[in-house]
Amino acid sequence: PGWPVLLGLTGIPSLIQLLLLPFFPESPRYLLIQKGNEEQARQALQRLRGWDDVDDEIEEMHQEDRSEREEGQFSVFSLCTFRGLRWQLISIIVMMMGQQLSGVNAV
Repeated sequence: PGWPVLLGLTGIPSLIQLLLLPFFPESPRYLLIQKGNEEQARQALQRLRGWDDVDDEIEEMHQEDRSEREEGQFSVFSLCTFRGLRWQLISIIVMMMGQQLSGVNAV
């Protein structure tokens, strides 16, 4: 008889998060790299850290962005054909298939 109440209680944390979300700043990394707005990223980082000197972290985010662009991206096909990742990929696929077929997703 208590199932509707139990299922309804899971909506309370979601509602609280939905109400509080507008008061949190956007991710500084997103603002800097995706939107290209360094000033807003600096303000968000200062608000999160609580101090004004965030130049080192901004520069670190720029370096990460440059290294990711130099590295390139993997497509699904190149991931499957890359010899260095083949055994890891096979073991993950076998493990996921075993979980799904046995019904033990808690593993």
